[in-house]
Order: sequence, then structure tokens, then C-alpha cells
Amino acid sequence: MTFNYNKLSAAVLAVVGSVALSSGAQAQGPEIEEVLVTAQKREQTLQDIPVAVSAFGGDFMKKANITDVRGLVDFTPGFSGRTEDSFTDALAMRGVVTNDFGIGGDPSVAVFQDGVWAGRTGGVQMSFYDISRAEVVKGPQGTLFGRNAIAGAVEIITNKPTDEFEASVDFTLAQYNHLEGTATINQPLTDNLYFRASVYGMKNDGYLENVQGGDDLGFHDNKSARLAMRYVDDFVDATLMYQTESRDQDPSVYWNPDAGLPTDKVDIDLKGGEGFDTADIDLITLHADFALSEALTLSSITAYKTYDFDYLEDYDAGPELVNNYRQKNDVEYTSQEFRLTFADDGPLSGFAGISAYQEDIDGFFEYIYDEDAMCRAIAMTDAGDFDSSLGPVTDCSSPGFADYWGEQIDPADQVMGKAEQSYVDVANSGYAVYGDLTYSVTERLDITAGARYTLDKKEMMNEVLDSGGALYNHFNYEFMTDGALSNEAEWSEFTPRIAMNYDINDDVALYANAAKGYKSGGFASFGFEIFGNDLDGDDYVLSPGEAVPMQFEPETVMSYEVGMKTRLLDNSMQFNVALFTYTYDDLQLAYFDEGSTQVANVGEATGAGLEMDLRYLPSENWDIFLAGAYLSTEITEDEDMVNVGACGGCEGNTLPFAPELSASAIVTYLQPLSNGDMFFTTEVIYQSEMFGGPDNFESVAVQPWTEVAFRLGYDSNSDWNVALFVENVTDETYFERGWENADENNEYGYGLPNAYVWPSKPRTVGVSFGMSFN
Repeated sequence: MTFNYNKLSAAVLAVVGSVALSSGAQAQGPEIEEVLVTAQKREQTLQDIPVAVSAFGGDFMKKANITDVRGLVDFTPGFSGRTEDSFTDALAMRGVVTNDFGIGGDPSVAVFQDGVWAGRTGGVQMSFYDISRAEVVKGPQGTLFGRNAIAGAVEIITNKPTDEFEASVDFTLAQYNHLEGTATINQPLTDNLYFRASVYGMKNDGYLENVQGGDDLGFHDNKSARLAMRYVDDFVDATLMYQTESRDQDPSVYWNPDAGLPTDKVDIDLKGGEGFDTADIDLITLHADFALSEALTLSSITAYKTYDFDYLEDYDAGPELVNNYRQKNDVEYTSQEFRLTFADDGPLSGFAGISAYQEDIDGFFEYIYDEDAMCRAIAMTDAGDFDSSLGPVTDCSSPGFADYWGEQIDPADQVMGKAEQSYVDVANSGYAVYGDLTYSVTERLDITAGARYTLDKKEMMNEVLDSGGALYNHFNYEFMTDGALSNEAEWSEFTPRIAMNYDINDDVALYANAAKGYKSGGFASFGFEIFGNDLDGDDYVLSPGEAVPMQFEPETVMSYEVGMKTRLLDNSMQFNVALFTYTYDDLQLAYFDEGSTQVANVGEATGAGLEMDLRYLPSENWDIFLAGAYLSTEITEDEDMVNVGACGGCEGNTLPFAPELSASAIVTYLQPLSNGDMFFTTEVIYQSEMFGGPDNFESVAVQPWTEVAFRLGYDSNSDWNVALFVENVTDETYFERGWENADENNEYGYGLPNAYVWPSKPRTVGVSFGMSFN
């Protein structure tokens, strides 16, 4: 690894020393309000906890147009993988990612709403509205939540009902017929009972042309509502919440760099309006805090969530019907968490928790293609395996394809619009016991120790239907099953954590922590482990006893972090820095093998990096926020990866979705007027080169990009505001990610080329308006 620990450590120590010496400097001017967070399950200031946390208030997210969890990526150092679709397979924190788009594993970045695990693909991207704040905690978090978070966690805290009447409306109008609105009302019913309701809607048209016709791609149509009832007295604070959401949008769109098209056009067989990415989500939670004494609080979080996700995309990035991929998941999730928190005037504080969950997923997968188009595509991507002297491959019965396939295919056997279908059902359950204990050694030194014991049990049943035709079941290693094949496994792990926080003075604090992270094993959604040689000749039918769904084992990470948090210049400046390193074992990686998607534990990886954020109010007129991250990752052991065909030899390569540099800046100039404040804000987001797979192919690497946004607005003292905004001011073109299906020369992809996903949205102009009634 090229990461120079000694030089960087020396630089950090120099910064620490200079900051500590200058912290007593006095400056007249505004002060930054303290940000209160609950990242350690008790209310603390952002500057007082020994872990790297990025916190965003609801007003900030509203003004920055952050509408779901993907919008937090741009403003969080070390967070990457913002995508347009509803999958979670690209979300990465400090380079740790789960790229498996099936349903047999778990996401590496865990998302929580009001303490409840938000789920997986199709259920995570619930809309942000009437939000109190969002907290992004980086690194493994085993002791803080009801579910494990090996890479980090995002927690969304919604606004609870309060004892005062309030109401508000917000509207946004923008190009591409973008219309977005939120309405909220909070009404106290009695001295102890309060009610709150919010509704949200967002609709727009697409911006990306498909030369095959249809509507432009990139539309959205989201509707959501949240109702909450809260009861408060001296003993209990309980909130019952129900949220429902319906989401409809275009699926991922793939752009082939060899197709000769400009970036504002694609050439795919699914015309605009024919693909889909839809979800219907319902969530019920009951959160109750019981004040057992002045020092002891018992919290209970009960949740029930269902979501139906249906998705169809053109995965092959071309105009022929080679691979239209469909995934349909019906998910039911139940969880219960109890947590006992204690804090008094003594040196000890902390919490202990126990949680359990049950998740049931009814999955349906479908690959749709014309067999003659598939044979032509294979002949193009795998040309090195074809005998060119036998002539061009025009369909599956061509002599050249017969030579490649090993048998002559009768044209009568070829199927157009063939659908390979499989039914994959998953039942997951588990429980965990966890907690943190903090001891104040002195007034300035706190030591925290925590641990978690986790047990996870998973069961998968996979039935692959006979699709007929000439090519067998192309996307399941040609196999079909005689009924459902099942596999089950159970894993457990103990994961400790230790942290230290030392206040050099009232303005500067140093912290350090070490933690082990864990994510349970699972099963590949498209692969089977076959026992012995029970299959004879051309018998591709798998029966119970001959095979089971392919299993992969847990992955673990050891993470170490040191950092500094400061309040400087009479609290007009806050500067935070974190230095981290980790070693990742048994990485779970999805990879392509002859058209089939497999998952395996493949080797070892290391990572290290530096993250910084700064907030500065130099005067009443200026508000400056800067954030940046440097990340160095390396695959240090790839023998297993090469053995299973996951890469062609990638030792020394960087991890996918791990850009070396990322940064953001938000600079606001505020001009007070007689009845309000005029403001002008500039937002800048930067990301360096990012690879989409472990082979690090430059041909589909996302190149460095910078996006700029302007906002000009007015906040009235009469509780209304208006703003004009321009996003992607310079009309920057970039892609959200790349897919490594073939080799570096775009060959041996078994019909699938390397491709990019979603070119960026062009320059967009809009206006927003809000009003509060109190």
C-alpha cells in the first residue's frame, strides 16, 4: 500500500499541536450552535463523542435538496456510492461495500430510521421530509444499534410530535416538470397527548433520451405520508408512528462506451416507460422511554415493516433483447429492541441492549432474452473463443456458434422472448446482546469499552424453472431444479470495542477507538453447490440431495481510528479530523461467471485514510463548511478471488467504490435586511476516479468530476422563505458507477459488455418556497 502512515501521522500531530496552542485565541463574532446527537444512545454534543460522525440538521437537508439517504453521500467525507436506482449494492463507507444485488446477504452500510433497521434493496430509500437530523457514523458499529453495521451506519431521526401547535408547507418547482411538496401539522390534543402528520410528494420527467423511442428516462413519482401520536408524562415518553410510501421511477440505465453515442443518449431495447423500479412501503414503530429513576431509562423500540419491490432493467446496454433483468421482492420485517441507559453524577455511564429480528423475503428473479440475440452477443464479447473461418454468427444455429457450443442447435429450438425464472425465498432471524460502558478516569479523560454478541440464522429455498429453448438456463449455470432446493446455516460472533476521549483543554479533544466489525454469511441467489458427480451427461436438473444454494461465510474487519475535535476562536470555528486504518478479512464479493452472478469470500483487503471537516463563521455575514477525505485501499490477498474467477489477478488493486479523494464545500453569504435575511450559497462537490470492480478497469472507471450548485434566497422574519437554485451549474457530465462484466478489452463477458450507469443530470434551474404557521 502506498499510504504513508509516518508522514501522515506526523502531519496530524503537527496540526494537533498547533491547534492546541492556538485554541485560547479570542475572536469576536458569531458562535456555532452546539449540535446534539445520540450516536452513543444518549444525548451528547457532536464534539464530545469518540467516533467520527457527520450530522445534518433537517433545515440543511431541505435547503441542499437531500431527499433520501443517497443525498447524504455527497456531503459526508468517506461515504460513496450514490445511485439512482433503489439498490444498496453500491453504498460504501471508507471503501467497505456490499456489491451483491441478490437477497442472500446483508448490506454493509446499515440504514436506520428512528432506531429501526431500514432493510435492504427496495426498502432503504424512504423519502426525507419532516426530518429532525441525520447522523452518519463511520467505521464498524456493533454496540450502538439493534443490527450490525460493519462499514458504518446512517440514522435518520424524524420530528416527534410536540406540545405546541405548528404547521408548515414547502414547495419546489424546477425544470423537467419537477414538482415537490411537503405539508406538516403538529397539534397538541391534551396536556400529555400530541399528534403530528406530514405528507410528501415528488414528481418529475426524465432527462435522458433513448434512441429507440419512448419517454425520456429518469422520471420519479414518489408519494409518502407519516402519522405520529405521542404521549408524555413524568414516567413515560411514547411515540406510535405509521409511515407509508409509494415510489415509481425508471430503473438503472446502462451506457456502453463502445456504442459511439453521446452521453445524453442511450440505445436500449426497453423504451422509456417500459422498465420500472417501484416500491410500496409500510412501517409501524412504537418507541417508548420509561424513566425508572433519575439515572436509569428503559427504552423499547418495536417495529413492523413491509415492502414490495418490483424492478425491470435492460442490463446489456444494447438495442437487442439480450438481458432484461427483473427482480421482485416481497419483504416482511419485525424487530424488537430493549435498551437500558444509565447516567448520573458519578464516573460511570453507559447502556446495555438486547434485540431480535425476523425477516422473510419472497423473491422472484427473471432474465428475459431472445436466444438468437444472445448468441450474437456472446459471439461479439467472446470472439476469441470463436473460429472466424466458420463465418459470422447470425443466430444460435450458425456453424460458428455450433463449434463454440459443442453441438448443432436446431433453429426450431430457439426461443424469442425467453424468460428464465427462479423463485428464491429467504428466512432470516437473529438476536444480539450489546452495550457500552464509559468511565470518567478524570474530568478530562473518559474510557469506553463495549461489546456485542450476535447470532444470525438464515435459510434459503431456490427453485429454478425450466425455461426451454436451446441455451438451457443461461443465468444459473445452465441448471434447473426439480422443486425447491434449500440450505440453512447459523453464525455467531463476539465483537469488542474500546475508545478513549481526552480533553486537552475546553476547546480541543483527542479520541481513539478500536473496533471489530462483523457481517453474517449468506447464500448466493443464483448459484448452487453440487455434491459429487451425480449429474450424468446432459442432465442439468438438480434434485434435492444433489445440490444446495451456494453458501458464503461471514466477513470481519478490524478498524483503528484516532481523531481530534475542536472548538476554536470563541466557538466560531469547529475543526475535526480523523485518521483510520482497517484490515478486512473474507470479503463477500459478487462476481460474474459465464452469465451467472455468484458470491464468494475472496481474500483480504486493507484500507487507511484521513477525513476532515471544518465549519467557520468569520463574521455575521459568512458561513463556511468544508469537508474532505483521503482514502487508500488495497486488495492484499487475491488467491481465492482468482480461483473462483472473481478477477483476473487483482492483488494491489483498490477496492470498488473507494475514490482516493472526495470533498465538498458549502459557502453562504448572508445579508441582513430590515424584515429578513438575503443569502447566496455555493455548493461544490468533488470526487476523484472510482472503479466499479476489483479488476480496476480504466475503460469503465468513473473519471474525476466536480459539481457546482448556486442558491439565492430570502428568509423572512414573517416565517416564510423563497430561493432560486441552479444545480450542476457547469453542466458537468459524469457517471454514477461502472460495471465490470467483461475483461479490460471488453471481451469474454458472455454477452455482456462493460458499461457505465446513469450519466449525470444536466444543469437544472428551480425555485423553492416555504411557510410556517406557529
